[in-house]
Amino acid sequence: MRANQIIKLSSTIPALKDSKTVVAGLGSRLQLLGTAAPQLVSTDNGDNQAAPGQRLIVAQVSLDGKFCSTEQPASERSSVCGAVAVLADGSRTVFDPDALDRGENTFAMSVPKGAKDVSLELSTGALKQQVSLVSGELVGPAPAVLYRPDAKSESGSTSVTTNVVERLSFPFALYDESGRLDFDGDYPTIVDVSKARLSYAIEKPDREMLLPSAVDRAFLTLDTKVSGGNTWRTVLDPKSFVVTTADGKSIPAERFDADSLRDGDIDHEHQFIGGDLYWEVPGDLKDATVTITAGKNHQMGMLKSRVLDYRGATRSFPVRF
Repeated sequence: MRANQIIKLSSTIPALKDSKTVVAGLGSRLQLLGTAAPQLVSTDNGDNQAAPGQRLIVAQVSLDGKFCSTEQPASERSSVCGAVAVLADGSRTVFDPDALDRGENTFAMSVPKGAKDVSLELSTGALKQQVSLVSGELVGPAPAVLYRPDAKSESGSTSVTTNVVERLSFPFALYDESGRLDFDGDYPTIVDVSKARLSYAIEKPDREMLLPSAVDRAFLTLDTKVSGGNTWRTVLDPKSFVVTTADGKSIPAERFDADSLRDGDIDHEHQFIGGDLYWEVPGDLKDATVTITAGKNHQMGMLKSRVLDYRGATRSFPVRF
């Protein structure tokens, strides 16, 4: 083998040292199943030894999710596709993404003989995590939310979710451009909330990934649907949506504005909320309360001179993971 070369094996190595360590990424997942240090490995092309001055390490892993080459331009790859590399003595060798199949894979790696530690790195954008092939343990701090007991992986993407069944009604008064009341409470805005999710990354409108400020933090997002209001619609300030944690800390929402809002209008799909809301919260969040306070704002759409007044209506609901 060449120095730092990686080859894929079609059969497992019987002398594997068992490991069950999981590296939970954003859109990909790697579980180290075992390691071995044979003198040679066999392939269809014959026996293979480590390069001069190097030694062999064999790793069996189970993979799930999306993997892509880091050489691809960002515009040509998914924002949550992962890459795998072997790190040894300052060298970093990236695995061929075409060799990363979902399920069990076995790889032989030629690494420097004197390397004190050799690790596999799973990376997705700015998030890089390592598992040692010597100790079988994770290396360095890891995002807390990805390793919670209640976290679940779906196609390599790990998050914590809970169902929320809430229907919130916000009646409003409509005033014309002269301040005359047109109607009051006839067509309330309805907000249906169906799910809450804790994750370590969210996708921005430019398809880049946004990560929280620290590994012990996470993002809370909600699945919502807004209806009602007849043809009248407006958008609240994101600070009108507040999460209160069990210790009493209040966290106002941040928002990725909908395209129509950035254009000075709002479509029915994004009325009232105005885009995608998110809150940065503790990664171990179990209980919280979401409070929405609706005030006064101008009509968005036809007849922009009209004003919708929700009179400071406040609605709250619990979220429990």
